[in-house]
Amino acid sequence: MHALRYIWRNVKRNKLRSSLTILSVGFSLALMTVLHGYMAMQGEWGKEAEKYHRIVVMNSQGFSGHLPIAYVDRVAGTAGIKAATPYAWYGGNYKEEQMPFAQFGCDPKSVFKVWDEFSIDPKQLEEWQRTRTGCVVDRRMAAKRGWKIGERIPLQGTFYQFNLDLVLVGTFDSPKNTDSLWFHWQYLDEGLKQMNAPGTGNAGTIFARAASSDAIASVSQAIDDRFASSENPTRTQTEAAFAQMFADMLGNVQAYIRNIGLAVVFSLSLVAANAMAMSMRERTTEIAVLKAIGFSRRRVLVTILGEACTITSLGGIFGVAIGCSFLQLMHVFMSQFFPFAVHEMLGVWLAYLLLTSTAIGLASGMVPAVRAAQLSVIDGLRRVV
Repeated sequence: MHALRYIWRNVKRNKLRSSLTILSVGFSLALMTVLHGYMAMQGEWGKEAEKYHRIVVMNSQGFSGHLPIAYVDRVAGTAGIKAATPYAWYGGNYKEEQMPFAQFGCDPKSVFKVWDEFSIDPKQLEEWQRTRTGCVVDRRMAAKRGWKIGERIPLQGTFYQFNLDLVLVGTFDSPKNTDSLWFHWQYLDEGLKQMNAPGTGNAGTIFARAASSDAIASVSQAIDDRFASSENPTRTQTEAAFAQMFADMLGNVQAYIRNIGLAVVFSLSLVAANAMAMSMRERTTEIAVLKAIGFSRRRVLVTILGEACTITSLGGIFGVAIGCSFLQLMHVFMSQFFPFAVHEMLGVWLAYLLLTSTAIGLASGMVPAVRAAQLSVIDGLRRVV
């Protein structure tokens, strides 16, 4: 207990230096928290997707390839498939906002069979199926924007030359806030045909629901084999693999995060070591006095290491708190990219970050602690602070 009090008193001895060290550790670990939180979100996203047995069919050349709309019925007719729908990304602007939320063209008759964990009022679904210019949105997005049934939602095309003039006819509930709008795929396709614009007849991607997880591998192979010799061969994968594909577009993200983490830890160790070295130099005479009154080398070593670890651990707690707060804000304001709240992503990665801050304290305090432990009483008393 006395040792802990002494450690805490030394932490508060030079408040400015300790505060700056805590802040430097904190803000650096806040960045690492955001990066690791992103990876944790990808993992949770994959686990969530696996529960619903969905697969994604796309052109083997990727998003740039054409996927004929006729493929939807063929995919839906494959043994082991319960339902299929086109799912074409529109990516339009809403008023002055550039692509503020996700917009997909799909089939109102089948999309809620593919996403059967979503729910919508049957009357609203019937109205959407009847209204070619109708659309439905996530209920939480409608509440955030103050949209009511009958709201006019104009979208200006960016990838497509045809603008959409939509009317909100319903809202759906989903386990996570998707921040999405769904409209008739045919409305977009007919508009493109009238303008003789490119992109007609293209389903974009096809989302399908398999009967069970055991059937996914065989069904995916059957679909790809069916279109292998066509002009537009396909690549079929699970929804989790499809989501991971976006992360892979950025390269080996995990390697980047690991390398960034190592660089951050090395830099912070140097910063904290410099602070501890300055602190020990100022207290040379005090350490000599402590050893003169009976402090052992081991006790001096543990005390100084405890001080270093306390400072960096406080910085770690501060940094993790800031990083988690930022992730939560991203979840609130950009839920289509960060669908999980922080409490849903809690795991060993947070403990790893806190342990990293403690390890920085050990690394930065080891040399000053060893030198202080080996300092002789006579040499220490000869020095003048």
